[in-house]
Amino acid sequence: MAGVPIPLRLGWRPRLLAALLFTSAITLGVAALALLSPLEQRLRASAESSLQTAVSEARAELAELQVNPETHLPEPDEVHAILGLLRRVQGAQPYLLTSRLAPAGPPFGPGDFDIPPIYPLAQQVAQTHRGSAVLRGNLYIIAKPLRIGGERYVLVVLKHLDYVANAVATVESAFIVAAAAGLGSALLIGFGLSGRLVRRLRKLRDAARALERHGPKVAIGVDEGKDEVGEVAAALRTMKERLAEQDNALRSFVATASHELRTPLASLEGLLELIDEDLRAESLDLADARQRTGRARQQARRLAKLAADLLDLSRIDSGVQLRSEPVELGELARAVAAEMELQAAGHGVVLRVRSDGRPVWAKGDPGALARILRILLDNALRVSPKEGTVEVAVERANGAAQLVVSDEGPGVDPSERELIFARFARGKAGTGAPGFGLGLAIGRELAQRMGAELKLLDRSPGAHFAVSLPADADLAGQG
Repeated sequence: MAGVPIPLRLGWRPRLLAALLFTSAITLGVAALALLSPLEQRLRASAESSLQTAVSEARAELAELQVNPETHLPEPDEVHAILGLLRRVQGAQPYLLTSRLAPAGPPFGPGDFDIPPIYPLAQQVAQTHRGSAVLRGNLYIIAKPLRIGGERYVLVVLKHLDYVANAVATVESAFIVAAAAGLGSALLIGFGLSGRLVRRLRKLRDAARALERHGPKVAIGVDEGKDEVGEVAAALRTMKERLAEQDNALRSFVATASHELRTPLASLEGLLELIDEDLRAESLDLADARQRTGRARQQARRLAKLAADLLDLSRIDSGVQLRSEPVELGELARAVAAEMELQAAGHGVVLRVRSDGRPVWAKGDPGALARILRILLDNALRVSPKEGTVEVAVERANGAAQLVVSDEGPGVDPSERELIFARFARGKAGTGAPGFGLGLAIGRELAQRMGAELKLLDRSPGAHFAVSLPADADLAGQG
C-alpha cells in the first residue's frame, strides 16, 4: 500500500560485518590519535634534546683549547675537528663567533651568517653571556657563550628539522596502507566467518522447521562444532530425541490404554447385557444375576483404578508442585494400613506395621507419600499367598527416614529390577492378577518429585520396596 514504509530487515551477516568493520575502524582511529598525533612533537623534542647534548659537549671541548698569541684565535685545525664532528653527527651548521660577532676565521663561518634570526640571537647571547635556543619554523637555533684562553666567544648551531615532518608523513602513509590492509583482511575474514555461521544457523532453522512440520521422526544433520552453535544443535538433537521418546511413549500409552480399557469395557458391556436379559426373562435366576453383577462391579472398579492412575500420570506430567512439610511416617503407615485392612482380609493376608515406637519424621508431601504406600501395599496384597503376611516397617537408615513394604510373594526377577518401574510394564513373576503396570511408575515419579527415592531392596524371600526420604532435622530428635 502506497505511503506505508517497508521495514528494513538485516540478517546476521551484514550485522556482523558492520559490527566488525565499525570495531576495526574505531580501533584504528584510536591508534591513530594515540600514536600519530604526538609523533611529530616527540621527534622534534628528541632532535632538540640530542642537539642540546651535542652542543654542550662541543662547547666543553672548545673551552679547553688554547689561543694563538699572534692571532688571538684558537688553532683552526682543532676548531675544525670539533665543529666537523658536530656537522657529521648531528647534521647541523655550527658557527664560532668572536665577542664582536665576527667569524673566528674564514674556515668557521659559511657565507649565510646573515640569516635574520642568527644575528639578533648571537648578539643577545654576547651581551648577556647566557645561552638561548629558538625554533623558527623548521629551523632550530642554539647559541651558547664560552671562553677560549680568556677570550669570549659565541657558539651558534643551526639545524633544519624538515626531516621530522617527512618522517611523520612517511609513517602516516604507512599507517593508512596498513589500516586499509587491516580493514580489508577483517572484511574478508568476517565475510568468511559470518558466512559459515549463517549457514550453520540456517541449517538449525531448517531442522527446527522440519521438526515442527514432520515431527520427531525427521532426521537432523549433525553439527560437529565445539562452539555455541554446536551446543544449540546438540540441544536440538536432544530435544528431538526426547520428543521421539515422548511420542513413542504417547503412542504406547494410547495403544496400551486402549487395549486395557477395551477388555474391561467389553466384559462390562457383556455382563450388563446378560443381566438385562435376565431381568427381561419371566424366570429370574437371582444367584446368577448376583454373580454377574459382582463381576460387573469388579470390572467397574478396574476401570476406576485405571482412570485414577491415568489422572495421576497426567498430574505428574503437568508438573504439579508437591508440598514439602514434616510427616510422621509411623502415623502415616498406620493410617494407610487401616484403610487397606478390608482389602487384606479379602485376600486372606495379614497386614501389619512394625516400628520401634519412636516417631520418625521426614520431609515430604503427605498425600503423595500415602499414594505411594497404597500402591506398594496393593501390589504386595495381590502377589502374597493366602495366610501370608505383608509388613510395613518404619525405619531410620543412614540419616534418612524410610518405609519398607515387604511381602511373601514370588519376588522380582533380577533382570526386571528396573523394568517394573517403567510405565505399562509388568513383571513376569506374579499371580496373574489384573493390573496395568502403572503403579510403580507413578510411585517412583512421585518420590522423585519429592526429592525421595523408591527402590527395590536386594532382600529375599519375597519383594521388599523402600521409600527413602530426607529426615526432618528439626524434629528428628523428638520422641
